[in-house]
Amino acid sequence: MRDDFARGPRFADLRPLKEPTAGGPGGFPVHRDLVDRLAAEKGPPETEGPVPHTMATCAAYAYAGVGRVGDPGTVAMIMSRLGLEENRCRVFEQRVDAMYIASAAYLIQDKDRRVVILCYRGTQPEDIISILTDADVRPETLSVELAGTRHQVHAGFYRNMRATRHLIMQALERAARGESVDPSETGVRGDGMEALYITGHSLGGAMAALMGVVLTHEKRYRLIAERLRAVYTFGQPLLGGPEFAEACAAATDHRGEHVLRDRLLRYIFDRDVVPALPPRPVGPYAPFGREFHYRRPRGVPEGALALAAETAIDAVSLPGDLLRGQLRRNAGRRARAAGRSLSELARGPGRAAGPRCTTRACTIRRWTASRGSRWWRRSRSSRRVWR
Repeated sequence: MRDDFARGPRFADLRPLKEPTAGGPGGFPVHRDLVDRLAAEKGPPETEGPVPHTMATCAAYAYAGVGRVGDPGTVAMIMSRLGLEENRCRVFEQRVDAMYIASAAYLIQDKDRRVVILCYRGTQPEDIISILTDADVRPETLSVELAGTRHQVHAGFYRNMRATRHLIMQALERAARGESVDPSETGVRGDGMEALYITGHSLGGAMAALMGVVLTHEKRYRLIAERLRAVYTFGQPLLGGPEFAEACAAATDHRGEHVLRDRLLRYIFDRDVVPALPPRPVGPYAPFGREFHYRRPRGVPEGALALAAETAIDAVSLPGDLLRGQLRRNAGRRARAAGRSLSELARGPGRAAGPRCTTRACTIRRWTASRGSRWWRRSRSSRRVWR
């Protein structure tokens, strides 16, 4: 087990020999008053804007590091640039190659100890263990108990989440009391953690969603769960079957809120295949939470999105908020996972919504027919094969 720590720089340290500028587009930090915004988010979680952008950027930079070793210094620096000045960043890493475990989790705490972000690292391109865990087409399942009923979940995802859970919970318990996630710091500051956010991309998104499930269902974690504001996942694969998804959608916390139904947000980029894994022939896997689809804006090259090209968005280095105006809610699959019917599916800004079949089989047939029709029209007119 690796346990490392870094402290984020001050705003002045990030702009040597330069005058301070106001936040916002072209300004610094990227999001002014980010801590207040995160701590004050008590209503429905934001679906676009500074909060989801911060989570997406954090999930993208969780891949920082040399080889297979995480870099908390880079994550702390990026979170300072976003608006969490002098934050504390702690990383827990655990590897067991024989069990396909390559788990890494970052805890970012603001200097006033009001907000904590738990970010899981996803599938590293050069790490064959995390790739096999994410792309396992015939996964082993584990039985977990939710509200007195046993459900099967993806064993690889669960083992990766569980590998660092005990250390994460110890640190979150300290944060809830107003202590620092840095074990070398002593004393209590303020009233403790006011808001907890969980995020991750790909394999990290699966671990983030499972941690949300654990916090919601485990009564012993109530002190931490009552501070959970939202779970943001990007390119998250499926975790379990329809019964598991229905149990998650129906679960409520001690306040009676449907946390996993209303506060878990799944972002899917264009036709990314990872959120559809494991494939349907393996078994009946189903999503839960609120689902959003978006596409790359015109004029932004594919390579500019770097490691998180299919999902996570980095507006620190790219102009504009790429999430804004690009999201559309895929309510059909979420309603199907919760056992409800929906006759209309939003098709995006400026496009009318109408009756549409939302089953995966119908979606595949429509997509195949569309591609075949386009190929036929182009091949007849220009004799070129459609790509």
